[in-house]
Amino acid sequence: MKDSRYRQMLSFLGMLAAVFFLTGLAVRGCNYILVDDTKSYTRLMMHEMYESEENIDTVFLGSSHCFRAYDPRLFTELTGKTAFNLGSSSQNFDTSYYLLREVAKYHDIKTVYLDMHYKFLFKEKTDDRDLIQANIISDYMRPSLNKLEFLTQVSGARHYTNRMLPFRRDWKKIGEISYLQELWEKKQSEAYKTFAPVVNEEEYYVGKGFVYSEEEMDASKITWWNKYASVTEDLKGNADYTNSYIKRIVEFCQKNEIRLVFVTAPSFGQYLDTIAPYDEAYAYIKDMADEYGVSYWDFNLCRKECLDLGEECFVDVDHLNGKGAQKVTELLARLDGGQVSVDEYFKPWYDEESHM
Repeated sequence: MKDSRYRQMLSFLGMLAAVFFLTGLAVRGCNYILVDDTKSYTRLMMHEMYESEENIDTVFLGSSHCFRAYDPRLFTELTGKTAFNLGSSSQNFDTSYYLLREVAKYHDIKTVYLDMHYKFLFKEKTDDRDLIQANIISDYMRPSLNKLEFLTQVSGARHYTNRMLPFRRDWKKIGEISYLQELWEKKQSEAYKTFAPVVNEEEYYVGKGFVYSEEEMDASKITWWNKYASVTEDLKGNADYTNSYIKRIVEFCQKNEIRLVFVTAPSFGQYLDTIAPYDEAYAYIKDMADEYGVSYWDFNLCRKECLDLGEECFVDVDHLNGKGAQKVTELLARLDGGQVSVDEYFKPWYDEESHM
């Protein structure tokens, strides 16, 4: 009787494993023929992070401000520390948390630079929330309990299907033969199969999560300055949800003896003057940093003689191009190594005149 039950249990478990295996294959097949990720930066970033043969000891986390501002290759060259930029478009702090847990499973992380752009502090978890920023990461995470928690905790139950089955978002394209044929051809290319760097017009993925842009902003052509909300208005939002994940990031780093530094990538001076008073945003994050005992380096408060960023260093009012990233990364490398005094490089307040 016991042997019979044992065999039945093994048979059931074997069938269950086969069902999961075949379902996984079916999902991967549907994703392959329906989801166009041939221009995805995060696909390359996640693959490179997982496949890195050298340990990553310094990580940058944050939104597009992050993956355009900190060049890990240059940082490694200047400091000797192996760095990787895990920034992604519109990355919220909940995504940063699960991404940090993921990279820490595969690498012995020593330092985390968390980009603290103030607008991302007020992203509430709502039922109609735009989850693209989370999906572009979870789509390329390896199966694990961390991924399952990420998929279920960041969104409501009604989003589970689209989150767990990426092809479901593009299901309507199943009848578009021309789309399917074109996508199949692109995915059969050697560039796609070998995870070759992606080029999108004037910007391109250059490795280790960093995106280099040759585009330069022309501030004289901007006519919509009055559309930007003031810092005071933005700070009226509810930050409870994002603050809970920032706290988790802090606690994770403390538990794993990881050095955590809050940073803010610089924005164009005229933009900061437009949304003034910027000091309110700085004070909000500085208070949080002090509460957690974390250093905070806001590159918007750098003295001009230490970091001079004209419009030729920006793609737009809020994102650096390759030239700007080089200047910021060079300064960050000096600060990281303790080569300079932070007080000598940063002012205690935002000085509009120094950006004119």
